[in-house]
Amino acid sequence: MSDILKLSPALVWKHFYEMNQIPRPSKKEDRIQAHFKAQAEQRGLEVLQDAIGNLIIRKPATPGYENAPPVIIQGHTDMVCQKNDGTEHDFDNDPIDMYIEGDWVRARGTTLGADNGVGVAMGMAILDDPEAEHGPLEIFLTVDEEAGMGGVRALQPNWLQGKYLINLDSEKIGKCVVGCAGGVDITYSAPLDYDDATYGHFMKVTLKGLRGGHSGADIHKGRESANNLLAECLSALSHTMPIRLVSFVGGTLRNALTREATAIFAYDETHTDHLVQHLTEWQTHLTQRLHAIDEGVTLLHEKAAAAPSLSSQDSHHVLSFLTLLPQGVLKRSAELPVVETSCNIGTVSIEERTGLNVGLLGRFLTPEGAEHLKIKTRNLGELAGYFWQAKNEYPAWTPNLDSKPLHLVQKIYEEKHGQPIRVEVIHAGLETGLIGRVYPEIEMVSFGPTITGAHSPDEQVFIPDVAEVYELTKSLLKALKD
Repeated sequence: MSDILKLSPALVWKHFYEMNQIPRPSKKEDRIQAHFKAQAEQRGLEVLQDAIGNLIIRKPATPGYENAPPVIIQGHTDMVCQKNDGTEHDFDNDPIDMYIEGDWVRARGTTLGADNGVGVAMGMAILDDPEAEHGPLEIFLTVDEEAGMGGVRALQPNWLQGKYLINLDSEKIGKCVVGCAGGVDITYSAPLDYDDATYGHFMKVTLKGLRGGHSGADIHKGRESANNLLAECLSALSHTMPIRLVSFVGGTLRNALTREATAIFAYDETHTDHLVQHLTEWQTHLTQRLHAIDEGVTLLHEKAAAAPSLSSQDSHHVLSFLTLLPQGVLKRSAELPVVETSCNIGTVSIEERTGLNVGLLGRFLTPEGAEHLKIKTRNLGELAGYFWQAKNEYPAWTPNLDSKPLHLVQKIYEEKHGQPIRVEVIHAGLETGLIGRVYPEIEMVSFGPTITGAHSPDEQVFIPDVAEVYELTKSLLKALKD
């Protein structure tokens, strides 16, 4: 028996353990959705599924709550799939290998999927909990949140029936989220002119050891993108000696801070000493620059096989472009203690077969912030001569400080802890913004247990918080009777 199944509340951890036995990458949620649909049908509950795969499981009110307004508990079933270098794991087929370390649940070498698996598990646990008291209940399980909010982007009107919504996708105990950033995917693409002839010697340079993390929740912590740093290093080199770029690859997800990037390039043998000295100096530069932030940063180099490459002029142009891409915090809110606008260079792929492909995720709290991001990045694309596109834009969630669920959460929390819960607007993206666009009348709040390292193999969830948040959820359901 897994030690995870011995944790409390047992129903929550049981559902979370079962979820992590089923692979659930974004856009591949068929198996996990089928699992929950079967569970609902086994319990004799009404279950609906839309064309994209979102599920609604409806449970009738418990005795005495028949006239209470209907409530929605919402979470997404997909997870970010990241693993450490050297970890053997197939996210399409392998279960997540969980373990307990002190008061935390972690995964061996991969993301844990607590974002948002623990929240989903709480919703499913309510269906089985004999102590839970509630009005008509909808468990709303969405797909494809992590890869562009695809599930709620396809949400249709007149499907949800709830008056109130509890989103369980926040990641810090002691706070209630009432607003969040919107987002937009920004991409660049271009064919590149490779020369089939090979020139000189070839080197592979890898920048690794960064902490990575969530491009919304961790963007304010000063963590860098490996894509940006490696481009800076090689761009500086290209100002002092000619290099011919073969490839540049970094990152797999637009919403994760890139932890590792690799480039291969050709150079003249006579510049070998200068090249090695440059990389040595940049290792020192990066170590000092990222002191107390990303102290594991490492530059590695080794010989590489000969291959077609770009001209030195085109290589310099590409690297200059990468260094000018916006990365990190662009603006902080003047009214709230939160980042207002940011951008993350999530993926870079420069290869002979596919050309140049770069993916950014911009986040914003205001429409003006979204427009600023699009103007800035579009102009850069025009100057570079690359095709620019903005797509999959989703709105920010505007706070409603008068909502009934918020007032009840504040009352419940303060009565238990003797101090007020923090009410916050966050820079990460939640599905509530898109839900609110289709259902503006629904009053929503979001909270959850402490999860650190989300979107990276450092992800972990704090065990005591899971029980705390589950009890808060049940108390809120009970209080929403009138």
